[in-house]
Amino acid sequence: MRKLAKAIAVGAVVVPVVLGGAAVASADSGPGYGKSDNSATVYGGSSSHTLSGFKDGKAYFLKVSKTADSTGATGNATGSHS
Repeated sequence: MRKLAKAIAVGAVVVPVVLGGAAVASADSGPGYGKSDNSATVYGGSSSHTLSGFKDGKAYFLKVSKTADSTGATGNATGSHS
């Protein structure tokens, strides 16, 4: 049961990052930067991504990180735009 809970937590962390990356790749309206890091072990998983660039003539920045292990899950995000 514990392994199933870990698998669900890791899936909850990784799937949004993969889908979010596809959305950003299709929104090409200026120079941009993107970086993603994902990892999963038997002890848990983590995911982080950083995005910055221009969309519709406005600058944006986004940094998101998520972590899950046997004690729970956490996530945070920081973003800004002009």
